[in-house]
Amino acid sequence: MYITSYLSHELKPGKSTYSAERLLQMVQEMKLTHLPIFDGLEFVGNIAEEDLVELTFSNQKESLSDFTENYFLTEEQTIFDAIQMMYTNHTNVLAVLSKEHQYLGLVNEQCIIEAMAKFPFIAEVAVSMIVSIAAKDLSMSVITNIIESNNGKIFGLMVIGESDDQVNVLVRFASSNLLSIGETFERYGYQVIQKFYNDEKQELLQNRYAQLLKYMNT
Repeated sequence: MYITSYLSHELKPGKSTYSAERLLQMVQEMKLTHLPIFDGLEFVGNIAEEDLVELTFSNQKESLSDFTENYFLTEEQTIFDAIQMMYTNHTNVLAVLSKEHQYLGLVNEQCIIEAMAKFPFIAEVAVSMIVSIAAKDLSMSVITNIIESNNGKIFGLMVIGESDDQVNVLVRFASSNLLSIGETFERYGYQVIQKFYNDEKQELLQNRYAQLLKYMNT
């Protein structure tokens, strides 16, 4: 989970000695929103593509450091820290530094997506169910026990939202006993607000309704 496991072997940072034109070319070739700039192994900052365009066409001699933003990942941070930092700074690339702030590599959006796509939570063929309960009554162990007591295999839980003291949890699991799991959630006070599978009870009612209509029309 440490971000150093997901470094790109294709991306290269810019150097403070490069011209704005050369840095812009690097950004466009690698399809990046920003480019981390280094002076040797020392991190200078991140410069955006639009700023490089401005510098390229500017008649004034301006320093790259005047346009850089100072955000980066350290080797102790995780893939989840990378997602949050990319979102916060509207970037698709991040520099990763050592404890001594020395360059270790770059990680980009594609690396993150490819890594997360391999997580069992996402990769396994599974049922997705969103359940809701009052925040004070939320128990991850209860949710897990509900799945496993009905012979299900759980792949993960994720809190995906809160509103009006209610918490919504995405549950990913495999089971052939889906109807019982839904009913058990309801008995424990959980409301099933979304489910991505065929509800056996609803299917049965629809079939009976269709048979009734057929009988009445004969």
